[in-house]
Amino acid sequence: MTKPSFQTLLQQLNAWHRRSQRRDGLLWVPRALLAGLMLAVVVATVSRLRPFLDNQQVAYAAVGLGLGGLLVGLVALLARRRSVREQAAFADKQFGLKERAITAVEIHDGALIVPADIAQAQLADTLSAARHIDTPRDLPYRLDRRDWVFLLISVALLILAVYLPNPQENVLKKGRAVEEAIADQIEALENIQEEILENPILSEEQKEELLEPVESALEGLQAGDASQEQAIATLSEAEADLHQLAADNGIDELRQRLQEVGQPLAENSAGQQLGKSLQNGDLLSAATAATQLAANLSQLSPEEQAELAQDLMEAAAALSGVDDELAQQLAETAQALQNGDAAAAQQALRDASGTLRQRAQQNVASQQAQNAAGQLAQGRQSVAQAGQPNQGQTGTQTAQGNQSSQGQQGQGQQGQGQGQGQGQGQGQGQGQGQGQGQGQGQGQGQGQGQGQGQGQGQGELGSGGISKGGGHAESVFVPEFRDLSGEEGVQIELPSECIADPASCGALLSETPTEFGNEGATVPYDQVFGDYRHAASEALVDDYIPLGMKGYIRDYFSSLEP
Repeated sequence: MTKPSFQTLLQQLNAWHRRSQRRDGLLWVPRALLAGLMLAVVVATVSRLRPFLDNQQVAYAAVGLGLGGLLVGLVALLARRRSVREQAAFADKQFGLKERAITAVEIHDGALIVPADIAQAQLADTLSAARHIDTPRDLPYRLDRRDWVFLLISVALLILAVYLPNPQENVLKKGRAVEEAIADQIEALENIQEEILENPILSEEQKEELLEPVESALEGLQAGDASQEQAIATLSEAEADLHQLAADNGIDELRQRLQEVGQPLAENSAGQQLGKSLQNGDLLSAATAATQLAANLSQLSPEEQAELAQDLMEAAAALSGVDDELAQQLAETAQALQNGDAAAAQQALRDASGTLRQRAQQNVASQQAQNAAGQLAQGRQSVAQAGQPNQGQTGTQTAQGNQSSQGQQGQGQQGQGQGQGQGQGQGQGQGQGQGQGQGQGQGQGQGQGQGQGQGQGQGELGSGGISKGGGHAESVFVPEFRDLSGEEGVQIELPSECIADPASCGALLSETPTEFGNEGATVPYDQVFGDYRHAASEALVDDYIPLGMKGYIRDYFSSLEP
């Protein structure tokens, strides 16, 4: 008879341990999977109560959480390793071995000192008891049906959450669209910032002025918690500041006048280069040409100096009231040439060259501010339209009456006819005219009434009384005009004390009837617009107005700009 081997006992203990792990796996791995799926159900529920995840992301989250729970369960199961003593103790408890297995292990490890024959007998008894154990009966595999029922319920709920429409999905998509639009505007502002910094013509002071509203808008958008309304207000404020900078630095009238005075100078042999530069509107080249002309004055003949002095004097007279500084410098140059003082003429012409260079910088700053304001206007519109069904479309132009027009976002002038283009403004009257929107347009027509707007057009403006209807934008309500001058009033009987002393019953009773005169006399629109705009600007600063509404107010008055 062979001696019993302790290795045989170890193999049996390992077999029981592996079967125990499989049994525990059938119980706990589904529970770990269920935990992940239940967490996914919670995520899906939250996504339907508030904007969190769309259906596709819920599906990805469910798969990820389910696999994550399954992986955690497997790792926890495999990481739980029992020592030989723990395996022996488990076998004694599970199979009723009455501590035979743990005793055999302790004898083998030397924890118990017994004679060799007793050790062999104890090991043989342990192996004999182990052979009589029915392992499938005493250590069966078990499944908890409740776990699998909950698993099926969780899967069904997740399938419904993925395939049924999510009421929060539109809100979620809009929020993401707004975030993307804001991110695009941040990138656009950074590009504008870089363009301003890299512009070699602008002075450092001009760069600081232009960068201030851009950096302020960047700071507001990069805060990370800006809502759609706050982003619109931030962009609108920066846009208004840039428009103001463009207006402050604008020299359109000066450039037009310089182009006019450049013609006689261009016909002058001495001032030909200066005149051509002025005619082309290139003020930087004109400044360089003026410097070159100042250096060549001493080489001119008296006749050439006299002719040049005459042209410069005419230019100074034309610029008077438009740019008095430049006009004075040109006049001093002409006077010095007439007096034969070449040195004084050179100095005055160099001063004029410096002024032209400053005006060129102003013009570049104005154009830079105007371009930046235009980009911010487009960005503000993109943010405002983010998440809307018609996102990406700039709008359609509408008209009142029988008018057909094409353009972007606007409202046509009331009348009959056809117009085409982009424009902005408001009009009252009847006639053929242009559509109204944002930009500029062209129209041609003839009508009666009064109108005001931006754009280019040809036509005749009639005279007459206040005409019916007409408006600037869809958001502005313009009531229909009714002439009540011919209507009879309603007779009411006043108390006797009011008849005796009308002032005691209120100011209205002491007023005299209104006499209707020439109702066609009206105040020109461009004369009163500044007062209204100034009052609105003060209200934006001094009064409490919600942040999201300030941008709309600025846009409204910007669109009414005469």
